Amino acid sequence: MWQIEFSSAEFLPYLPEGAQVNPGGYGFELAHWLSRTLAERGVITSYPVSEDWGWLLEYIDGDLEVTIGCASMANEEEGYAGKPVSWSIFVRPHKSMKRLFGRRSEVSVPTLLTDTIKSALAARSIEVQHVEA
Repeated sequence: MWQIEFSSAEFLPYLPEGAQVNPGGYGFELAHWLSRTLAERGVITSYPVSEDWGWLLEYIDGDLEVTIGCASMANEEEGYAGKPVSWSIFVRPHKSMKRLFGRRSEVSVPTLLTDTIKSALAARSIEVQHVEA
């Protein structure tokens, strides 16, 4: 699993706390932006899907399934509005990838996804604080 961490005020929820799927657990705006941005770069994912910890995107390439998770813990009552909060994006492959003409490394696709995500964040002038593989 690869994990990318950064701080930003850009992806904060625009709907009030009562309208959130899981109050205090955010990530829809980040996942929605990431899905669109990856699609613009030729990487097609699912629409964001809610989880109790945040939001996820699914990327499928042949036999390889990759989950891209987007999450942050913040609190509207503590005044996050307009202030940077910590975000986490993880990239986790699920299955071995087999091709008709041989195998492709499981590492190559998640690494490519992680590099594409870091590049997309950099294009928005968002500095990645931590990357872990």
